[in-house]
Amino acid sequence: MEKEIFEIVLQNWPVSALEIAEHLSEEISQDSKKKLSTKYSYYLKKLVDKRLLLSKRVGNALIVWPVQAEKYRAIDHILRSEH
Repeated sequence: MEKEIFEIVLQNWPVSALEIAEHLSEEISQDSKKKLSTKYSYYLKKLVDKRLLLSKRVGNALIVWPVQAEKYRAIDHILRSEH
């Protein structure tokens, strides 16, 4: 499950737990939102702990993106500061 979630994040970053549920074709209703958010946040936090993803809380949502994307941002910053 972690590998599948990681692949989704690589292809669709930044992404939240509920957006991952959508990509995995989960039925999202008002009643199931909290359960699904908790379920996928668990896997996202495991990937963050493994240092594969970075995360930030925006309100109640956990937003994640690949560490690799942060490296691109740093390179872009270096290149822009040289000019």
